[in-house]
Amino acid sequence: METWPTFHDLMAAYKSCRLHKPASRSQVQFEMRLGSNLSLLHNEIRAERYQPLPSQCFVVTQPKPREIFAAHFRDRIVHHLVVSQLEPFWEKRLITSTFACRIGKGTHGAMRHAQDQVRRISQGGHRTVWALQVDIAKYFVTIHRPTLSSLLLAPIRNPRLKHLVHLIYQHDARVGAKRSGNPAAFDLIPQGKSWFDQDPDRGIAIGNLSSQFGANVYLSGLDHWIQRQLKPMAYLRYMDDGLLLDTDPKKLELMPDQIDHWLGAHRSQHLNPHKTHLRPLPHGIDYLGYHLRQVDSASEPLQIFAEPLKKWKFIRSLRRLEKAHFAEATKPHHLAPFLPDRQMKRSLASLNSRLGVFHHCRSYLFREKALNRLIKSKTLLQDIPPQLADPWCPLTLKRDYRAIRLK
Repeated sequence: METWPTFHDLMAAYKSCRLHKPASRSQVQFEMRLGSNLSLLHNEIRAERYQPLPSQCFVVTQPKPREIFAAHFRDRIVHHLVVSQLEPFWEKRLITSTFACRIGKGTHGAMRHAQDQVRRISQGGHRTVWALQVDIAKYFVTIHRPTLSSLLLAPIRNPRLKHLVHLIYQHDARVGAKRSGNPAAFDLIPQGKSWFDQDPDRGIAIGNLSSQFGANVYLSGLDHWIQRQLKPMAYLRYMDDGLLLDTDPKKLELMPDQIDHWLGAHRSQHLNPHKTHLRPLPHGIDYLGYHLRQVDSASEPLQIFAEPLKKWKFIRSLRRLEKAHFAEATKPHHLAPFLPDRQMKRSLASLNSRLGVFHHCRSYLFREKALNRLIKSKTLLQDIPPQLADPWCPLTLKRDYRAIRLK
C-alpha cells in the first residue's frame, strides 16, 4: 500500500468510470489528452495536492424533483479509485439483505429476496404477513458528513487513502456549483428538501458513486441493530427504504418509534411519518417501483406487479410511436451502411428500458397485447392478399416480448 495508487490502479479506475456511460463534455475534454491528464492526476494524488473541481447542478423531475450534483469526469475517476479500496472491507460487514450499490444485488435482487422471505414466513402462503415500510426524511441532504467520514476513516491505515476519503466526504459540492438546465426546475424542489437549505456540515451529493456508497454504509449500524435488537422475522433495505416483515402486527407497531430514536441518537436523522406504513401484505404495498401483494399460492405467495403509473407511461410512449413516421435511413457516404433514424432509436431504447422493468414482474399478457398492437399498426401491405404481397413491418419483437428492435 505504500506505492498506492499506481498508474495501473488509476487506469483501472478510469476504465470502470468510463464503462457503459454516455460521453459528457468533461469526459471528452479529459480524453482528448488522456495520457497526460491521467499522469497529472496521478502525480496530484501521490503528492496529496488533488482538489475536486466544481460540480454541475441540475434538477430531474422523475420520479420526483431532486437536485443532482454531477462531478467532473476527473473527480469521478478518483471516486471509483477510492470506492475500489473501501468496497472489499465494507462488503464483509454489510448485512446480506441490503441491496443498494452492491454487485449482484440491486432492486431485482431485493424483489427476489422479499419473495424468498415471504415464502418462508408465511409457511407457503398459509399465514398472513405484515409489512412495515420505513423511510428516512430528506436522507441524502441531511447526512452528517463528519459522522460519515469518521465511519469510513476508522479502518484505513494508508495515509494517501485516508487523505482522499477525508477530502471527498468532507467536500461540500454546493460550493462553486454551476447550475445548468431550466432555472424554473429548481422551484419544483419542496421547501426544506433542497440541499441548499441545509447546514454546511449536512448532506452529500446525489449522483456520484462515492455518495451512493457512503450513504449505504451510513446505515449499516442501523441494519445490525434492527436484526439483533428488534429481531423482525425478515428485514431488507435499499438505501433509505427499509422493509420489515413479520406475522405479528403488534410487534411491528412498536418498531417505528424505536428506529426513529436510534436514528436521532446515532445519525441525527428521523423517519418520514408520511412514508412509514404498516399494512398486511394481502392488501398490497408499493416498494422500489413495484407493487407487492401476498396471494393464496403455495409456490409463490408474494406476487410482483407493475405499478399502474408505469403501465400508463409505457402505453403513452407506444401511442406516440404508433403515430410517428419512420424517417428514411441515411447514408453518410457511399461506403457507409444505412443508419436508422436517431430519434426512432432513442424512442425504442426508452421502450426497451421499460420492458426490462416489466420483465421482472407479472406483465406478460400486458406486454403481449400492447406490443402486438404496435406491430399491427406499423405493418404495411397487411390488407393485400398474401399471394400478391407479403406484409412487412420495420420493427421486430424479441422472444417473450422482452424487447423491440428495428429490422
